[in-house]
Amino acid sequence: MTDFASADAALPLHIEELWIYPVKSCAGLRLSSVELLETGLEWDRTWMVVDANHEFVSQRELPRMALIQPRFRMGQLELRAPGMLSLHLALDAAESPCRVRVWDDEVDAYDMGDLAAQWFTDFLGRDAPAGVQPLRLVSFDPDVSRLSSMK
Repeated sequence: MTDFASADAALPLHIEELWIYPVKSCAGLRLSSVELLETGLEWDRTWMVVDANHEFVSQRELPRMALIQPRFRMGQLELRAPGMLSLHLALDAAESPCRVRVWDDEVDAYDMGDLAAQWFTDFLGRDAPAGVQPLRLVSFDPDVSRLSSMK
């Protein structure tokens, strides 16, 4: 294992590209710059799709998630997908608090409402395994830090 604390500080570093994934398991967004927060890159994996049991779903179960393209416009997250009208969400929007499961952890989140839920269910639902629907979009509580899973 490398001891990064003793690595040569003069070693030149070059970042080729910056990518964030605003919605966990959906397409990424290439940026020219991004703010680095205590918790990581700003807006990275801020939102997540959950199933009827409030457990996160990913491309493993729903490969079409890769087709959902995010972008930021005028203080909103815009989500686009083939055959769908764009979904626009205010960056500070949050409807009702909820608890969701990510791997073995339960965390605080906010449900993003029925319109977002219907959009994800309409686009992803036809390929969803039994028991997954309805799908919901949630945002993580910005005041709660979370650790990344090694999975």
